[in-house]
Amino acid sequence: MVKKYLCSILFVVISTVSVFADDWENLRIITIYSDNKEYMLMIYPIEYPNDYFTAKYQKQLKKGIVTDSIVSSHAILYHICNSDTIEVWNRPLVNSQSPVNAIVANDGKSIVTIDDWYSKGYEHTLVIYGEDGELIKDFELKDITPFPLEQYFYSISSIHWGGKVEYLDNDRMKIFFRNKNEEEQTRVFNIKTREFKCIP
Repeated sequence: MVKKYLCSILFVVISTVSVFADDWENLRIITIYSDNKEYMLMIYPIEYPNDYFTAKYQKQLKKGIVTDSIVSSHAILYHICNSDTIEVWNRPLVNSQSPVNAIVANDGKSIVTIDDWYSKGYEHTLVIYGEDGELIKDFELKDITPFPLEQYFYSISSIHWGGKVEYLDNDRMKIFFRNKNEEEQTRVFNIKTREFKCIP
């Protein structure tokens, strides 16, 4: 009887997984421009050494024959001035893999990264970096959502909350949320005051 009950649960879980499966592209370098095209942000995903996930490499790693040379996700911000491209900063990002998207302020004094590759709506849903690439704020969805979390659509890897963010000006950004019933709400975050404002 117990075995039959467990099999039933397993069937339900497998059925649910097949309905809500995710389809992710491979990690790639992302290039984002500010709206005025004066700044360019290049985001590099985490990079593993060749054969890193093989048993042979992991054995050699334990023995100290090879080093753990993983390159973490990082970003470089450039200022485009006439025909010159000048590096403003080069910093590691908090993401474990890579952001899914990003936006850049027109004055280049802040950037915002959106979600983590392979895992939307959990850690690093919205991350704000300052003028020198320093971390200003790292939000999970639960920190910023106007809707209860259970009102969003869930898949195997992610909470699908909308994921659209845009600058209103150099200090304020507008965040768009959409739940599973297609209801929408927006909030405005002020980078200088670190405050949110709800918009009906």
